[in-house]
Amino acid sequence: MTITKLSQKADKKTVSYRLILFVVLMVALIGLMVKLSLWQWQRSEQKQQLLDQYQQQSQLETSLEQALASGVQPFQLVTLSDIASSGKFLWLDNKVNEGVVGYDAYTLADTPQGNVLVRLAWQPAGTDRRLLPEAISAQELPSRYRLREISLPVVLNQQHWLEEFPQGLRVQQINIAALSDYWNLELLPFVLDSQLEHSSEQLVSISPQKHQGYALQWLLMALVAVGLTVYFCVQNRNKEGL
Repeated sequence: MTITKLSQKADKKTVSYRLILFVVLMVALIGLMVKLSLWQWQRSEQKQQLLDQYQQQSQLETSLEQALASGVQPFQLVTLSDIASSGKFLWLDNKVNEGVVGYDAYTLADTPQGNVLVRLAWQPAGTDRRLLPEAISAQELPSRYRLREISLPVVLNQQHWLEEFPQGLRVQQINIAALSDYWNLELLPFVLDSQLEHSSEQLVSISPQKHQGYALQWLLMALVAVGLTVYFCVQNRNKEGL
């Protein structure tokens, strides 16, 4: 009898240790899922703020000189009295347009306010990665633009972010400070986009509604995990006869 009781106690301790480990792991997992849910919701709010800012700035228009004097705002519509291409071109790689991979073509332009990068248009990429599309004309640049701020993405291989071609430079990111050093000149800390109207898909890769859906999914998964944890704890207590 004594041996049987000791064996039962040992089994109960083993089960208790396993239950504690299970609960600890589930609590950590639940915490992670709740954190991911909150992060997705925050991303939804950030994307919505970006779209709202675009709509707000679409109703205003000013000169580049006045924008610089009062403080530039992302997506501002600005006009320039004098702008000309310097003949330098830049091709931003891996830009997708309606499912097709290509390049955003830029030119370096001279303005009375300083040197600035101007986005001209999107160009589809060819089948041969060793070649760039033919250089597009920048003889007459428009006078109206949408001001775009540049955020630096994470690039794993910093050594090959810039490549030289006869048509210009192919880059993996728009790094204004690095390009300023490369060309040995000062650049304004934004780009001028000749495309004045943008759809929400062009502004944000994932819509606020999708982020909210992801947040709800993570929250529901956390609730399911809580339910499973409570269920197994109750089942274990019943087995132990507590």
